[in-house]
Amino acid sequence: MKQIRVVLVDDHQVLRDAMTLVLQTDPVVKVVGTASNGNDGLDVLLRERPDVALLDIQMPGRSCFDVISTARNLLENTRFLLLSGFFNDQYIQMAMKLKIAGYVTKDEPAHKVLEAVHLAVQGKQIFSQAISERLTTVDKSKNLFAEVTVPLETLSMREKEVLIHLARGASIKEVAAMLNLSAKTVDNHTQRLMAKLDIHSRADLVRFAIREGLVPA
Repeated sequence: MKQIRVVLVDDHQVLRDAMTLVLQTDPVVKVVGTASNGNDGLDVLLRERPDVALLDIQMPGRSCFDVISTARNLLENTRFLLLSGFFNDQYIQMAMKLKIAGYVTKDEPAHKVLEAVHLAVQGKQIFSQAISERLTTVDKSKNLFAEVTVPLETLSMREKEVLIHLARGASIKEVAAMLNLSAKTVDNHTQRLMAKLDIHSRADLVRFAIREGLVPA
């Protein structure tokens, strides 16, 4: 069988080491690179051009969503899997818009992650039960991604990216560097998202992001 080349991006060293060992119990799978943050993760992805990329959601530097959207334009044969303990509706929505191969929670047994890798290279999708339930319904009657008129839904993917980084404490210049944008562009995104959300201070932005589950409290 053709070897499956995998890149793993997660900010926890223990998890990276453990997951590397688990994946490589399969003789077909080879972990060809790892990284502890989004910026290094993107570099490793572009260098190694793997078959599958496993990314955590909450990590320093570029977010997984920005890494995926940037890498996808350059790596047409790479399939992207999210491996995370976070699975609120906003993260699921952002992930699904990127047409990822799967979303596996970290409480799944190791063989599920290995199964997800194999399904990904076959062009299939796999989701943990917790994710599947959120994809199906919110209140047993309304689809998760139906058009709703809540402020967060008015933000673009890039504005959500900027919001997440600002809420983590990054400055405009730091966000610009992480997203490979000009400071002016990031400032424009910031002004637009504040206007859309009717929020007028950095502190209120942080509170909003925490309330919506975009960053941990």
